[in-house]
Amino acid sequence: MEQPLREVLQDPEVVRGLTENPAFFRFPRRPVVAVGAVAWPPHVVMTSVAGGRIVVSGAMGNVLQVLAQTLNFTYNIVIPEDGGWGSRRPNGSWTGMVGQLVRKEADLALGPFGVTVSRAEVIDYTLSFLMGDYTLLSRKGPPEIDPWGFLFPLTETVWAAVAAALVVAWLAATLVARRPRYVNVLGWAGGVFLQHVRVFFNQGITWKAAYGLAGQTVLGSWMVMAAVVFWSYTGNLTSLLAVRHIPQPIQTLRDLLDDPGVTLYISANTLIIDTISRMEDGELREMYDLRNVGRLKYHSLFPVSKMRYGRESSLYTTLTHDMDIASYFQKTKRCDFYKSRGLFTTNSHCMITQKKSPLMKAINYRARSVVEAGLYDHWMQQEMPATNCRYAPSVITVQEPLSLSNLWGLFVMLFVMLMVAVAVFCLELCLPPKTKTGP
Repeated sequence: MEQPLREVLQDPEVVRGLTENPAFFRFPRRPVVAVGAVAWPPHVVMTSVAGGRIVVSGAMGNVLQVLAQTLNFTYNIVIPEDGGWGSRRPNGSWTGMVGQLVRKEADLALGPFGVTVSRAEVIDYTLSFLMGDYTLLSRKGPPEIDPWGFLFPLTETVWAAVAAALVVAWLAATLVARRPRYVNVLGWAGGVFLQHVRVFFNQGITWKAAYGLAGQTVLGSWMVMAAVVFWSYTGNLTSLLAVRHIPQPIQTLRDLLDDPGVTLYISANTLIIDTISRMEDGELREMYDLRNVGRLKYHSLFPVSKMRYGRESSLYTTLTHDMDIASYFQKTKRCDFYKSRGLFTTNSHCMITQKKSPLMKAINYRARSVVEAGLYDHWMQQEMPATNCRYAPSVITVQEPLSLSNLWGLFVMLFVMLMVAVAVFCLELCLPPKTKTGP
């Protein structure tokens, strides 16, 4: 009959073998190891089989299989009642898988667990299997077009250069062109300027405003430059009108803190909660203080399908968010979520054992071999559904009719210019007319 591990470890020879020869040690009689575990794809995938037995797979499940085969033991999966990882209660006791080890209800726990000082006081960490970071997951907004996009085919510097070239060409034309004696200077100069503007907007050419070969040469040079700029503008504008921008506003923690309409969801009793609760100032402390205004809520695993644009964000490991995005795509064939560019709290993730467990050296030897061979990363990638949604662009192109919502910026500009024209007209009515004198 198989014995529990705690009884097998009562044998001094077994403990001596684990301590002195951890690389090649095998239990002479196969013990039963109690293993704490909580489902966390792609690390731990749990499946119930006949008889109520639980089978684990995934990257950490494969590590457990390696340990069981090389150390010669069997195991039973023990799920904590609260389904948590482990946090200290006010009375000093522990919850979750950490609590199982503290109460000796389990011999080791898969996790993988982020390293914290408080946990290290009551359990021991194995060597690290991976470095994990945390990021924000939010829902994308609907594709939209910028109504002021007609200003963007040319950059600000090009617009400024065109304006400067217009002034230079106008001044040059007024200097070299021959002005008739009976024509007012200001009126003639204004006509030359308007001629250059008409050329830029491709409205035709009238040679009455500029006289002589020199003036026509200056206007012709301006015509060539204006044509190139105008054609470049129209070509780029045609392309830009087919572009839709997908809003992704929450890219940093500061973006989230400054948006009062967004509620942040964090998994309870995890490394990130332990970290931010210890902060005295800074953005992480501001994030923890969101609980005072109802914008920070705890959850076991917030379903991304219920996340709304501009209303909720979730903070968890980057790998978990990649799984969420891929799983959602498999079900809906839609790429509706994005991760923030900012990363938070990079940390080692390890398996844990009871304090001063004789198994530690043997586990660490095998863990080092698994990590150095690249097996853990390989096993994680095998569990990840294939999808390009993790790197979906924030800009897309479409082929559809333009609506008023796409072009209302043009109508706003037209209205403003008409109001300016009305104002000038009223000003002309208020000013006394000029008296024309004979020659």
